Amino acid sequence: MQLRFALLLLIICFKACLNSPLICTNGFTLLNKKCLKLFDTKVNHTSAESSCNSFGATLVTVKNVNDEQAIATVVAASSARLIWLGLYCFDSDPAKCLWDDNSGSAQSYDNFSIDFPLVDAGHCVYLSTLGALAGKWISEDCESKLMSYICELPTTHADDCTYNYNGYCYTFSSTAEPFIIAQTKCAETYGDLVSIHSSNENRYIETFAAQDYYLIGAVWKLDNSLYWLDKSKWDYNNTDPENSYRGDYCVAMSTVISSPIPSGFWFSTNCTRPAKYICKRPAGVQSTTASPVTVAPSPANPSNCNAGLLMSPGVITSPNYPENYFNNENCTYQLSTLGAYKIALRFASFSTEANDVVTVYDGLTTDSPCLRRCSGTQRPFALTSSGNTMLVTFTSDSKGISSGFYARFSSIVYRR
Repeated sequence: MQLRFALLLLIICFKACLNSPLICTNGFTLLNKKCLKLFDTKVNHTSAESSCNSFGATLVTVKNVNDEQAIATVVAASSARLIWLGLYCFDSDPAKCLWDDNSGSAQSYDNFSIDFPLVDAGHCVYLSTLGALAGKWISEDCESKLMSYICELPTTHADDCTYNYNGYCYTFSSTAEPFIIAQTKCAETYGDLVSIHSSNENRYIETFAAQDYYLIGAVWKLDNSLYWLDKSKWDYNNTDPENSYRGDYCVAMSTVISSPIPSGFWFSTNCTRPAKYICKRPAGVQSTTASPVTVAPSPANPSNCNAGLLMSPGVITSPNYPENYFNNENCTYQLSTLGAYKIALRFASFSTEANDVVTVYDGLTTDSPCLRRCSGTQRPFALTSSGNTMLVTFTSDSKGISSGFYARFSSIVYRR
């Protein structure tokens, strides 16, 4: 009887949400079916992204003329004239400029000024509201230029929950419970253990969850595939590549930055082991989200030595790993992620000859600040970039050799 009552109440709530208007949270304004908020304080691109992420938001994206008009409306009554966009260009081609919300590139729609994008001027992009350049997009250096910015959130439905995002409410437990009890407690509030359907939703959860390990609503089947306990579609997967097998039947998510399981990744866990957990319940109707864009390293070059730009997540190793590398190696590894993230690089194994050196730079050139330079035998260690790029170099001399190194890189959100 109680179960039938709960199901009936859920149906009533669902129908009510269907008829409820779209709203914005955190003081954002509803324009063109998205939530926008202008910050007139002038900061660099990295600081702007960090500020937006504190709301679970991204820098504003522009996918059509209506989005351009929405931005114009937001800035009309302000003194803002130059606005950072949530767009990062890896090359001087709109197809190589990726939106922070993981929806893809600017190839299908762009409003770059003539001769732009131009990565020689900078990898980040701003929108001008001045004179003949009004509405045009211009390339600019991400760190040295200061300007205003607009943050963007998806719409949702009115609810008194603290964490209301894209039509759903989220609750982060402060106590640890086994899987069955955790799901029971979520059901008591007319929800389930959380299902996650996009990189943006995963990032939102990662932003607001305290650093820990949380049970989520994924369960392994006997055929080693995964499904969501709430019966929603399995359309997004962020299992840790190093733990993408069924060790146990339940699944947890890491939000710990300095952890063997990178923050944001999912992994198998014992269903009877108590852990904190995340509940999710409808606040309205879930909006449609774009499929995430994944760039995989070339299988023909498993070490990724001199493989060009590598998008997170991925693995880099010394050539021929785990066997010995060769003399006179000269490798570069260019690591990148979307503009709204940093890179976490974790060396799990490291053994080189004394004069064979690995150097990690906080940027894409050897002129960038050096994060670490090491050789010999090292214990596992981790490094984090200050922006969304990192360069690793490896050189060996003509004498001794060793097994080399194995490292994983992943994206992490900006945390204040």
